[in-house]
Amino acid sequence: MESAIMMIATVAADASAAAVSGDALSIPQIAAYVVAALIGGGAAWKVLPILLARLAVSLAGAKSEKDAIERLEGQLEAANKEADEARKAANDAYRERNDILRELGNVNAQLAGLTERSKLQADTIDRQNQLIDKQNQRIDDLTTQIRQLQQQLQEAIHGKAL
Repeated sequence: MESAIMMIATVAADASAAAVSGDALSIPQIAAYVVAALIGGGAAWKVLPILLARLAVSLAGAKSEKDAIERLEGQLEAANKEADEARKAANDAYRERNDILRELGNVNAQLAGLTERSKLQADTIDRQNQLIDKQNQRIDDLTTQIRQLQQQLQEAIHGKAL
């Protein structure tokens, strides 16, 4: 019992020192000082308004901190949502880029195939033109031979007839 009374007296004395000091007190410390002031009586009643004011300030600070935390959590949630949307947009853009690159690869492959076919066709046309030139030369040669034969025939017919 004596130790409890001594503790209350010590807490009451500490309460007046704590009330006047500028040190930050936790809510449990302030509550203990208020209880000690209520139980201790005497001069502690003078300290009680100061302790209650500090308790109110601490509670208001805690409320303010809670509000700040809630506000920051809301901002974090919004930022996370924006980051998720940006990530989704980036992934969609990356997929679209890959699709375009794949299509471009297909077009390049088709273009390479068409280029090869056009080269083959150009070679074929060159060979055909060479054959046509040879045929034209043969036709010219044969036409010349026919004219020579016709002339010889005309000469033979006119020469025998004379």
